[in-house]
Amino acid sequence: MATLNSNACTDADEVRDIIDTDLEDSQINAFINMAYFLTRVIAGKLTDCGGSDAECEIQKLLAAHFVTMRERQTKNESIGGEWSVGYMGQDGLGLDASLYGQQAQAMDCSGELARAGLKRPRLEVISYEDLEEQEPPDSYLD
Repeated sequence: MATLNSNACTDADEVRDIIDTDLEDSQINAFINMAYFLTRVIAGKLTDCGGSDAECEIQKLLAAHFVTMRERQTKNESIGGEWSVGYMGQDGLGLDASLYGQQAQAMDCSGELARAGLKRPRLEVISYEDLEEQEPPDSYLD
């Protein structure tokens, strides 16, 4: 059971104002705490985005995003001969996986939230014809 971090600037009721959930306060508090620590990492850059008010709204949106990762939100349902259900959160990875995460990124004028989930790809091209003549790169020997 998570206790809400006293420095967080939102609470379970405010999160429930933007997302329908049956989670208990302590469960939502855990997500708020995660959102709080994430915003603290980029807090210096958020001051240019509207100060503490923007930070609080981003915390609320991030907490709602984490709730959607726990409870899949129904996007659409169909009962015409066959049963099918579509869920929100299947449009991307990381914060792009929910509308709340996308809104949090949009409010972050520093771009730090968007960059946080990016991984730099590494691509090496090896010709099979020359493979026998080459030593493997050091990174393959680890």
